[in-house]
Amino acid sequence: MSKHAFILLSHPEYPGKFANPLTYAAQLDDAGHDVEVYFDGEATYWFDDLEERPQPALDAYARAKERDLIAGVCDHCASFKGVVEAVESEGFEIEGTDHAPDVAELVDEGYEIHMV
Repeated sequence: MSKHAFILLSHPEYPGKFANPLTYAAQLDDAGHDVEVYFDGEATYWFDDLEERPQPALDAYARAKERDLIAGVCDHCASFKGVVEAVESEGFEIEGTDHAPDVAELVDEGYEIHMV
C-alpha cells in the first residue's frame, strides 16, 4: 500500500477544499493506505467557529478525526492566526511556534504530498 499526506492550506470559506480531500483521505484509509492530514496556513482558521462550517465539510472532518487521520496542525500558523485555543479545544496540541509539517521528512518516509 502507499502513503499519502494531505496538507490543507485553504481558507475555510472554500468548504469543498476541506470536504473533498478529507473524503479522499478516508477513501484511501478504507483501501488500506497510510494517510495523514495536516492543517497549515489559512486552513488553521477551520477550527475557529467550527460549528458554523457547512455540513458536507464538517461531516468529512468528523470522519477523518474519528479515524485518527489528522496528524497535526501547524503550531506557527495557529499561533500567528490566533486560533490556538480553538485548535486545542478540538484535542490538538500547539507546543510552540515551529512550522509543521516537515514535508522533506514526509517525502523521506515515502509519503506522496497532496496540497489543497
